[in-house]
Amino acid sequence: SPRRIMSAEAPKIVDPDAKAAPKPDTKELAKPAKASKPRIDCIDGCRFALVFPIVVAHFARFSTNNLTALKLLTQENVLVGGFFVISGYVSAYTTTKLGVMAYYPLHFASSALFAPMFIWVERNFNATWKMIAFRAFLNFSMLQAWFPKEAEIWNQPTWFLSALTFSNLTMPTFVLPQVAQLTKGGLQKLFMALTGISLLQKVSYSETARFHSSKEHPVDGKVMHPLIWNLTRFHPFWALMEMTMGIVAARHVMLDTEEDKKKPKMNPIWLFLAAYASLGLRLTQFDFNDAIVRGVLFVPIFTKFLTAMHRDALSSEPSAITRFFGCKTMATLGSIAFPMFIVHGPLGQIFYKKAIAKKLWGKPMPHAFFPFYLAICLGISHLVNEHFVKNKKVGAFAGKAQTLTRMRMKLHTTIRSLGFGCFGEQLHLQLTTRWFRIKKEMPRRLKLLTPPLPNPPKSCRKHSPRRIMSAEAPKIVDPDAKAAPKPDTKELAKPAKASKPRIDCIDGCRFALVFPIVVAHFARFSTNNLTALKLLTQENVLVGGFFVISGYVSAYTTTKLGAIGVEEKKVANPELFFWQRVMAYYPLHFASSALFAPMFIWVERNFNATWKMIAFRAFLNFSMLQAWFPKEAEIWNQPTWFLSALTFSNLTMPTFVLPQVAQLTKGGLQKLFMALTGISLLQKVSYSETARFHSSKEHPVDGKVMHPLIWNLTRFHPFWALMEMTMGIVAARHVMLDTEEDKKKPKMNPIWLFLAAYASLGLRLTQFDFNDAIVRGVLFVPIFTKFLTAMHRDALSSEPSAITRFFGCKTMATLGSIAFPMFIVHGPLGQIFYKKAIAKKLWGKPMPHAFFPFYLAICLGISHLVNEHFVKNKKVGAFAGKVAQKLAGWTEGMLRDK
Repeated sequence: SPRRIMSAEAPKIVDPDAKAAPKPDTKELAKPAKASKPRIDCIDGCRFALVFPIVVAHFARFSTNNLTALKLLTQENVLVGGFFVISGYVSAYTTTKLGVMAYYPLHFASSALFAPMFIWVERNFNATWKMIAFRAFLNFSMLQAWFPKEAEIWNQPTWFLSALTFSNLTMPTFVLPQVAQLTKGGLQKLFMALTGISLLQKVSYSETARFHSSKEHPVDGKVMHPLIWNLTRFHPFWALMEMTMGIVAARHVMLDTEEDKKKPKMNPIWLFLAAYASLGLRLTQFDFNDAIVRGVLFVPIFTKFLTAMHRDALSSEPSAITRFFGCKTMATLGSIAFPMFIVHGPLGQIFYKKAIAKKLWGKPMPHAFFPFYLAICLGISHLVNEHFVKNKKVGAFAGKAQTLTRMRMKLHTTIRSLGFGCFGEQLHLQLTTRWFRIKKEMPRRLKLLTPPLPNPPKSCRKHSPRRIMSAEAPKIVDPDAKAAPKPDTKELAKPAKASKPRIDCIDGCRFALVFPIVVAHFARFSTNNLTALKLLTQENVLVGGFFVISGYVSAYTTTKLGAIGVEEKKVANPELFFWQRVMAYYPLHFASSALFAPMFIWVERNFNATWKMIAFRAFLNFSMLQAWFPKEAEIWNQPTWFLSALTFSNLTMPTFVLPQVAQLTKGGLQKLFMALTGISLLQKVSYSETARFHSSKEHPVDGKVMHPLIWNLTRFHPFWALMEMTMGIVAARHVMLDTEEDKKKPKMNPIWLFLAAYASLGLRLTQFDFNDAIVRGVLFVPIFTKFLTAMHRDALSSEPSAITRFFGCKTMATLGSIAFPMFIVHGPLGQIFYKKAIAKKLWGKPMPHAFFPFYLAICLGISHLVNEHFVKNKKVGAFAGKVAQKLAGWTEGMLRDK
C-alpha cells in the first residue's frame, strides 16, 4: 500500500507541512527501490530448439522414405505447444506492449509477396474466386484457426498467428491482471486446472479417433476425423490455455522469495531431455497420438524446464544447458526463429508442392536437396530478421498503429487520476480507504506526511459517503468516533440495503423453452409432414435460452442491486457455492440414471457394445462429463448433456466469471456482450462454412447429416455454454445497474421481442433456411436475452404488460417449476415408447402418431409428481445440502487462492 499510494500510479498526495520532514526519510518513503528484472536470454534461445524441428517436420516426407524416421520427425503438433507456452512466459515476464503489430507486418508482407503463388495453386485445384477471396480474407485477418477446413490455407504455419492473436486479445484486461493477483498456491491450482481442461479435450479427441498415432498422423496415409483433429490442434481456445500456462509458470518464478532462491535447484537438462524424449513414444508400443503426448507430457514438462532454467539463470553458477541457450549463437538463432517460422512454408511450397515444383523444376526436389532447403530457410530468415524485423522504419510504422490506442489510454488514465466520472469516484474511494489504513499502521513519526483527503468531484459527492461507509469498502474508524452521537454513527455505518424483488416471470419463461424441446426430441413420431418437422425440430436453437436464463438467475441472486460487485457472503466460500449449484440438479439426474440404468445397458448390449464401453459411458453419465466427448454427448439420457455443460459453467462462476462481470459498468457490459456474441457467432460460422449454412445439410429431419462430430462440438461443447451463460449474467447486470433516470424512461413491450425470438424459428420454412447454429447465434439468443431484460424492467414498473403478467402468473410459475424435472424425465419416457429396441420388446412396435399427445401428457404428469415428491422433498434437499457441505470441505481451497 505505501508504495502504490506514493508512486506515480496514483495522484500525488502532498501535505502542506511535508517540507518540514527530513528529506532523506521523505525520499526513502516516496521512492522505494524497484526490483529490476534481469534479462533471461536463455528463454529466447529455446525458441530455436522448437522452431527448427517444426520446420523439418513440415516437409520431412521429402527428406526420407524411412517410416521410423518419419514417425519421429513429424511431431510438429506436439512441439508447437511449447511455442504458446514461451509466448505466455515472455508476456508475463516482460508485459510487451507491441502485441499483434510485433508479428503482423512480416505476416502481411510474406502473404502479399507470395499471394500470386497461393492464388495460382488455388485456381489449379479449381477453387472459385469467391472461395479464394474468402481464404484471402481469413489469411489477412488472421481468423483461419477458427475454421477447421481452412486453418492451413496459403502459408500453413500461420494458423499459429491466428490463435496467438485471439490469446493476445485476452491478455491485457482479462488474463494477465487476474493471474498476476495469485499467490504461488493459487498459481499451482490454476496450472493444474488448465492442464486438466486441456487434457480433457485431448482425451475427447482421442476417444473419437483412437489414442494411437497410426490413426491420426498422415505419415502412413491414415487420417481419422481430420476436422476434429484440426479443431483439437488449431482452435484458439486451446492456444489460450497453453499461453496462460506459460504466464502461470513465469509468475511462479517471479514470486520466489529469498528463501526459495537458496533452495537446491534441479539441473534443467534432465527436464529438457525428458520433454524431447516424450517424442520417442511414437516408436514404441505406447505410440500415443500427438494430442496426448502434447497435453500429458511435452507441454507440462517443457513448462517445468523453462521455470527450472529461469531459476538456474539467476543463480551464481548456471548449468551448462542454461549457458548454452543463453550464449550469443543461440540468442542469434532464437532471434530468427519467428522469421523462419513464417518463411519456411512458402519456400517449402516452391521446392516441394507438386503443382509449383513441377512448373518450376519439372518435379519436387529429391531427398538429397533437403539439407539445402534447410540452409536456404536459415539464410533467408537471417536476412529477413536483419532487414525487415529489425528495420527501424518497419518498427516505427508498426508502432504508429498503437498511437490512437495510447492516446485513448492516456486520456482515460488522466480522467481517472483527476477523479472525473464513476471511475474517478472509485479511485478516490480506494485512495481514501488505503490512506486510512496507512495512517493507522504507520509509526507516529509519519504524521507530518499525512495529507488532507482529496475531495471527490461534485457529480459523485452525493454518492461518496454511502459508498465509503457501505460494505463494499473496509470500515473507516476514527479514534474520536466514540464521542460522536450514536444515532448518527449507526445511520452512517448501516445504510439501508436495496432489496431485490422476486421476478417470477423469468422462471415462468422456462416452460416456454422446455415444452417445445420435449416435443422436438420425439417429434418425428408425431407426424410425417416434413414442413411440420422442420418447424418443430429446433431444440438446438431453444436450448441456448436455457443457458441464458441460468446465467441471468445466477447474476440476479449473487450480485449487488444498483451497485458494482458481488454479494460477498454469497461467494465467500466458492467451493460451497459450486457444489450447492450442482446438488440442485444432480440428485434427480443420479436417481433417474440409476432407475433407468438397466434399460440403458440392455439397449447398449443389444447394439453389441462391450462391457468396457458401457462402463466408460456410465462413468461419463454419472460424472457429467459427456458434453466434452462429441461421440458420447447423447449417451443414455440424451438431454442430460445440458447438465454436463452447465456443470463446467458453474465451476467458473464464483471466482472467475461473476466477480469480474459484476465489476463492469453498463458500458463495459455492452462491450462484453458484443464480444461474447461475436466469438460465439465466429464458431457458428466456422461450423457452417464446414458443413454448409442451410438446415437441410445439418438436421436429420430429411436424413442428411454432414460432419455430425463437428456439429456435436458446436452445439454441446461446454465452452459455448459458458459463453451463453455469461451473456445471461451480463444482461441481468445491465438491468440491475439501472438508475432512477433509467427506470423513468419509456419501456418497450416485451411481447414484440418474444415474438421476434420465436419467429426466427420460422426461417427454416423459407428460402433463408439457415442451420440451427446460425439461427441460435445470430437471432434467437440475442433477441431472447433482450426479451428477458425488457420483461425484467417491465415487471418492476407500476403497470406490467400482459405478457409479463402472463409469465409471472401462478399457472406459469407452476409450469416453470416442473420445467427441470420434465427436461430430465422426458428422455427415458420417450425411449420406452419410441426407441425401436425397447418399444418392440414392450409394445411390439413403437407407438403410433396418435399416441404422441398422451406421451406429452404422461411427461407433464410424471414431471409434476417428481417435482412435488422428489425435487421439493425436504429429506432430499437436506441430504443434498449435507453432500454439498461435505464435498466443499473435501475440496476446500480448490477454487480460490488459499
